[in-house]
Amino acid sequence: MTSPPLSLAELAEEPDHHLDAVPKASRRLVRPRFTLLFSPATTQSTTSRVRATADDLDDTIAEVRRTLREAGYVRNVWTVGPSCRPEGLARRLLDRGFVPATRPPFEPTATAMALMKAPANASTNPAIEVRPVRSLEDYRDAIRVAMEAFNESPEDAAGWFEAVPSLWADHDGINRYTHIAFLDGRLVGMGFAVTAKRAVLLGGSGVLENARGKGVYRALVAARWEEAKRLGHEGLIIHAGSMSKPILEHVGFETVCQLDILEDMQLVSP
Repeated sequence: MTSPPLSLAELAEEPDHHLDAVPKASRRLVRPRFTLLFSPATTQSTTSRVRATADDLDDTIAEVRRTLREAGYVRNVWTVGPSCRPEGLARRLLDRGFVPATRPPFEPTATAMALMKAPANASTNPAIEVRPVRSLEDYRDAIRVAMEAFNESPEDAAGWFEAVPSLWADHDGINRYTHIAFLDGRLVGMGFAVTAKRAVLLGGSGVLENARGKGVYRALVAARWEEAKRLGHEGLIIHAGSMSKPILEHVGFETVCQLDILEDMQLVSP
């Protein structure tokens, strides 16, 4: 029997598990009890879609840690939504020494959101131009803006810049694409996008601090909506942080659920 298609809400809660394409530089590991996404930087990885039991949770944590250590990763956060198991997973992780994530680019909580109609309150600022990246140099510039906008550490940034050629090679304009934004001709913003079944995941959008409040972020959302519809997708999904959530609500995104983001402080321990 064929399973029914996933709703946008289900995709929004646990998008890493449903991505249509994962760059070689990022890599994803899907196991029965969890999905693990490795970023290009060994200081960033995410565990999600946890389907453990109370009895095997400790074994699941140990398996995640072992896998990450073998791959040379030294930092991991768990994204815990209402579909995760066992029940009360966030509390159980806190009891085991996990802590709310506070080091950039993570925050202690995020909001899974979805947009199913054209964004409202589009930016009308004529000084803003948004277009897709067209070259390796374009993409390198987008990463540079992202590292500054997300306040990434030098160690994190080094991993991303090293992976730029590989990441760009995986941009096919269908499953994965990036937009960049200019304000008065100056590059000030970027936005990643990757398909996840019937939706497009906004996998990170950033605007330089001195260009915020002028409509650049809204313009990046609108551009990726238009591209998603052109490619035949139903809507946009995102894990919104505290800064982006009010803007996303303003343009019409709806809240799906709240997510706890917890860091495993014992990961680097032998």
